[in-house]
Amino acid sequence: MKLILGLVAILFLNIVSFGYAEDDKIAFAGYLEKTLGHFWAIEKNLDDNNANLAIVHATHPISELYLSMKPELKKANPEFDAQVQKTLMELHSKVGDKVTRKDAQKSIDEAKRIIEQARSIVIGDKLSKDTNFNVAVMINLLAASKAEYAEGVKNGKIAEMIEFQDGSSFVWRSQQIFEKIKPDLPKTQAEKIGKLYPQVWKAYDSNVEPSEVARLVDSITHELDEVSSTKTESANLGTYFDNIQKLLADAKKQYAAGKPDVAQSLVTKAYLDNYEYLEPILLKQNPVLKKEIELMMRQDLRTMLKTGESKDKIGTQIDAILKKLEQAKKLVMSEQKPNSEKYTTSSKYDAQSKDVNCAKPMRLLSNKETGKTTCVKSESVAKMLKSGWTK
Repeated sequence: MKLILGLVAILFLNIVSFGYAEDDKIAFAGYLEKTLGHFWAIEKNLDDNNANLAIVHATHPISELYLSMKPELKKANPEFDAQVQKTLMELHSKVGDKVTRKDAQKSIDEAKRIIEQARSIVIGDKLSKDTNFNVAVMINLLAASKAEYAEGVKNGKIAEMIEFQDGSSFVWRSQQIFEKIKPDLPKTQAEKIGKLYPQVWKAYDSNVEPSEVARLVDSITHELDEVSSTKTESANLGTYFDNIQKLLADAKKQYAAGKPDVAQSLVTKAYLDNYEYLEPILLKQNPVLKKEIELMMRQDLRTMLKTGESKDKIGTQIDAILKKLEQAKKLVMSEQKPNSEKYTTSSKYDAQSKDVNCAKPMRLLSNKETGKTTCVKSESVAKMLKSGWTK
């Protein structure tokens, strides 16, 4: 009997650990896709003879996305991690106006090859081809594109070109994934999504209001939800604040424990995967506060981590950021609808109410045994289903 129970326990732990591994791989795939999106933006700008914008997009993967990829790369293959870092670090010098378009393309193609190799090493070829896996990556890319577009376009004009191009590159990458998995999707959803993408591009070309782009992108997400049999609940921005608080607190602990690379990754995730979704509304309510937090987190804190400041100074900086975030949270939450007071306060928050609203792109799951409901990130759904939760 003890042997049986032991085997059951081992099996359960393996299932849970597999779920966590899959969550990490979905997040990692998102960073790869965003990197490929920046490569596409480099190509577009070079074709338009805009080397300056091309260089900006060439710096984003190494200055932001690589920091989030590094822990997984280093764990999988330290030597290859160094190769990825070197390739991305040198890219900006190989796509400027001092090199020919042909030579620049060679460098971009080599960087693409490295990224695909990273996909194979960390994610694996089998999972990379899985339809549900790719649907989850698409949903996250589309959510990120909305936030970028909202920052990039104001009053029918492009106010921030980099953010505008970031948004379009993420849409483009999601469409590339769609074309790859389209044969495996139900015909109805595939046809609807296929008709929506041209509408999104038309909206981009016309610089329509962010709300219209959000409507079109949400329509694609809705069809993807139908495919994955999970429903995206109404958005609530409070979750992002809670995620940032936890990530920064963990970053402080990891840095104090002598793990600066892990701390850098956590801070980058706090910004890219959470704060960026808050920026559009903060920009409307208090642009000065929005910029202060952005610089404190994205620039100052990451520079301090990189240069090896003392753990006390790092702690002080994080505390200052959290204090500013409290001000921002009061402003942002005042924009929430009255019925959104039932929002969840973390990605794994348990609640008794069946009326919980989850923040996009999170999913609402329930546990029949306990009667509880929970909001989890889309990439965590598979893990939760395997551990007893239901949609």
